[in-house]
Amino acid sequence: MSADNAKETVFITGATVGLGRLTAKKLIDLGHKVIISGRSEKKLQDAYTFILADSPQHKENLYSVTLDLIDLKTIKAAVETIESFGIDIDVLVNNAGGTLTKFQQTNPGIEDTIFMNAVGPLYLTKLLVPIIEKSQHPNKRILFVGSSIHNPNSKGGGNNEATKIPHDVDIQTIIKDKAHWESMRYYKLSKLASLWDAFLIADKYPQLTTLVFCPGFVPTTDLIRNSGYLVRMTLKYVISKFNFTTSEQDATDGYLYYITTPGTNLKSGGYYEKKQESTPSDDAMNKAKQQEFWDLAMQSIDALT
Repeated sequence: MSADNAKETVFITGATVGLGRLTAKKLIDLGHKVIISGRSEKKLQDAYTFILADSPQHKENLYSVTLDLIDLKTIKAAVETIESFGIDIDVLVNNAGGTLTKFQQTNPGIEDTIFMNAVGPLYLTKLLVPIIEKSQHPNKRILFVGSSIHNPNSKGGGNNEATKIPHDVDIQTIIKDKAHWESMRYYKLSKLASLWDAFLIADKYPQLTTLVFCPGFVPTTDLIRNSGYLVRMTLKYVISKFNFTTSEQDATDGYLYYITTPGTNLKSGGYYEKKQESTPSDDAMNKAKQQEFWDLAMQSIDALT
């Protein structure tokens, strides 16, 4: 077996449901080690049952930690637990995230969708960088699961005025703008912010490959759990049949590609769709905004830790 094909240890956040869970199962079935995170022990135990269904012999390769991306103390505790496992981390997949049904601001200064999808993952990633740096695997890397709807030119995620995001985002306004809050709008903004995270991490830690990939529009995942019943049923049983959607099997095959493909085939600081490098929005590539969001996020992190 070549070095590039050696088994990896992969940490996938939010792997108790959906694409993260199915990716974890595929990796375990292939003999890799996997660490999954979830917000409760019950969800983690349910995920264990699913992930090990076809590979009970690999039970020793599956680890778990509890964490909530809104609560930085749980992130710190999760990293300490991972360190106690005594294993390397070769690949971090920042997969966890979600949408909300109403405006919430648990931590001062930043709306919860943005905090959950961009600030929490940034803190987790910074804590894990020293661990990933120690990995001897040639494919060690940091992955962010992105979305094409970070781009205001995208047709996804609704195009009415309430859900649209501007081409020139004012960071100081959007981080806590209750008056213009809308669930999908803030999900889009949070995915833009996660690109800012990833691109600056790629710049600040050039020794690691860091990139963002969009798995496609997968209408059957648990991301829609906060939508109304009619919306959820329409997405799951009607929209999912259209050819512009992506199945969970195809999407998670994509995850495996970005996790396991040799590092020389992937560009650090890149944004990928359909296994090809793509061009993100102008705002995503704006260096000044990347740094502005980073500074704001770090200010919040420093105040809370």
